Amino acid sequence: MNIRSKPRFSVLPMFAALVLAGLPIGANALSGAIFTTTDDGGIVNENVRYGSKLEVYLDGGPRMNAPASAAALPDGNYYFQVTDPSGKDLLSRDHISCREIKIENGVITEYPGAGGTNYVKQKGVWQAVSCTEYPTNGNKTMAVHEFNSDIDHGGDPLHAMVIQLYPYDDTPNNGGVYKAWITPVGDYDPINEFDDGGGMGAANQPNQEGYQAGNFHGFIPRFAKTDNFKVKEKKPQFGIIALRNYHDANLNCRLDLGEKFIWQWQYGIEDGLNVRNADNTNDESSGDPTTILLKEALGQLNDIWSLDHFRWTEDQDKNLNSQYFTTSGYVHDYQAFSSLNTGPEDPNLWDGDDANDFIQRFVMEMPCPDLFDDGLAPHTSNEFSDFIPAALGVEPLVSSDPQITITLSQVGFANIKVKKIFDTNNNGIQDGNEVGLANWPVRLKYAPSLLESNGGPVPDTISSTVNSDVYAEVVARFGLTADPILENGYANRMTDANGEMTFGVLLPNGYGDAPLTQYPSDYYQVEEATAQGWMATSSITIEFDVRSEASGPDGRQPPIMGNAYLDNSSDPLGDVVFTNICFNEASFGTKGYWHNKNGLGEMETAFVTSYINTLDPYDSETSYFGKGDEPFDGMFTNGTLVDPAYKNDKVTDGISAGAGTVKAEVSHFLIDSNGGGDPREQLAQQLLAFLFNIEYRLGGDAVLMMPGGGTMSTADIVSAAIAAWQGTDAAAQNHYKTLLDTFNNMKVADGNGVKYVPSNPSQCPALPVAY
Repeated sequence: MNIRSKPRFSVLPMFAALVLAGLPIGANALSGAIFTTTDDGGIVNENVRYGSKLEVYLDGGPRMNAPASAAALPDGNYYFQVTDPSGKDLLSRDHISCREIKIENGVITEYPGAGGTNYVKQKGVWQAVSCTEYPTNGNKTMAVHEFNSDIDHGGDPLHAMVIQLYPYDDTPNNGGVYKAWITPVGDYDPINEFDDGGGMGAANQPNQEGYQAGNFHGFIPRFAKTDNFKVKEKKPQFGIIALRNYHDANLNCRLDLGEKFIWQWQYGIEDGLNVRNADNTNDESSGDPTTILLKEALGQLNDIWSLDHFRWTEDQDKNLNSQYFTTSGYVHDYQAFSSLNTGPEDPNLWDGDDANDFIQRFVMEMPCPDLFDDGLAPHTSNEFSDFIPAALGVEPLVSSDPQITITLSQVGFANIKVKKIFDTNNNGIQDGNEVGLANWPVRLKYAPSLLESNGGPVPDTISSTVNSDVYAEVVARFGLTADPILENGYANRMTDANGEMTFGVLLPNGYGDAPLTQYPSDYYQVEEATAQGWMATSSITIEFDVRSEASGPDGRQPPIMGNAYLDNSSDPLGDVVFTNICFNEASFGTKGYWHNKNGLGEMETAFVTSYINTLDPYDSETSYFGKGDEPFDGMFTNGTLVDPAYKNDKVTDGISAGAGTVKAEVSHFLIDSNGGGDPREQLAQQLLAFLFNIEYRLGGDAVLMMPGGGTMSTADIVSAAIAAWQGTDAAAQNHYKTLLDTFNNMKVADGNGVKYVPSNPSQCPALPVAY
């Protein structure tokens, strides 16, 4: 429903009326006056002795003992509002329909606003509520806009009434001064129209606040009457609780030297009526604490309240950029904030050996086992356990300072991603075209100091059958699915379809070290499994530390995160990438094999003409080939046909190696004598056989295990051999001729096959078995 104002008078009739009356056009069109009064109208304009905002009422007519016609407003319906003295800040809280009165014979006689509709925020939408029952805390309300008889003119014949101005906010004026306004309903002209189906921004509020020069939230000065009043009210602030939180960086459930309060941390507070609100902690350096005010809720001091500030609530609504556990909650007598290690950040206030240092303490069974644990908190909770304010010493006192402080603490945890990569080119890093290896076993060795067997907080084994309560909470809160999560201090996992695995919820190691030790005394370790036929091209074990770190220049800002660093280093860890290659074996053929009928039978003419003939040393005629010339096309340059292959009449039927064929010319080239002593010809012969072996034994380019150790891709070997052939260094040419000859003579049957990395890991040996 779109709540709109009633139509104003049109311009032309108003202009005509003013002219006919002989009045200047700019004159105030509303006669009479308004006054503030007490709840019975006994004292009019009692603007210096109001002790509470609740005591202020509006009298639309004459002062006490004055005739009804004195300063009377014209009959009609009117709206009223309360602002600061300037009129720019609208203090009235409720909808304008709640603030309508009727004036007859110069006095207030009816309150139509009782039938109006107010709107409040509930569960993210605007909800309609009564104009005379204003919501306070939870489902409680208080009577407002009380409508009482005027002691002076309340009887016959006028039946005058007075109307309570409340509810309205505190004035920003240091002297406690407010301004009451009244305007005819027909002259109300709001800048912002309220839509109860719209959003909750500043321009869509039930009170329709909106100021522009000459328009004070719909009240136009020439059509309005005002009256200032003063309230000397000591603001009732009952049972104030201050909220703080600190960074428990070393995971010991107490504040230590160097650990700090965190500003702008999001929290939620739920009262005994199950109404929950959210806010942020303040930067207290200016002296302004973060407080929960139980104003107008005195009866709730004995109710159960809950405080939470973690991201895994039902609404998923807080501190979403942080990764952390809550470790403890403390209740102290309130102290105003002062600099680090003094005031409330004094570590002596957090001495776990002396329970008298605090009113009450809540610690988490995991990660903070402690003699003072009262068992109220779950293992991994980020919720503060339920509490009763009165039981913590909160009293219904009028005071501007909190009585107690509830302080929660957080420690960040890390998540580490492990990647297992098939390192096709054997360079020890993941290149863009290299794929992950699925179902590869990887495991994490938890930092020893954190395990219960060494006095730490984390059970050595967490599974659905061992420490099942911890297992259930970790699964529910963090989405871990492995079972067991930990087994004897190890997290054993398998990589997923993308070759990845994330180890989650890793707490800061070095548990039990001195506070904020730079390099912890122990470390985490992550490793990969090994298997026959596979070779690691990077480290198979990585050691690292996890540190809990807050943000901002002084470490007082969220997010709080666990960050991983290489052990005893300030170098961030990043993703852990394990790279591997596998080796298969193949038998290569010699140049003599490729010359004879078996090699010619495997050889494809198209491979020679489309690929071999494009390479040096086969793309143009050379001086050393006597029984043909390059490229291989079955003919000499002058068109003469090349002779048939040696003993062609015995070549298996179907193999075309007769006169004038490509295969015949290749066959002659491979066994061409090197009478001239040119080392390039022997290199070209061995290279040609090697190219056939790559194509027909390996199925294409691959990475080879070199005879002297190490690896090299076939593409790089071919490029180096061609470069040597193109050069003038006979030693280099002889080196590559010999290397290629060695490969071409390697046979699996001799126990000396060519070891190569296949292009697809599916062609590799079996993967390692699970840990």
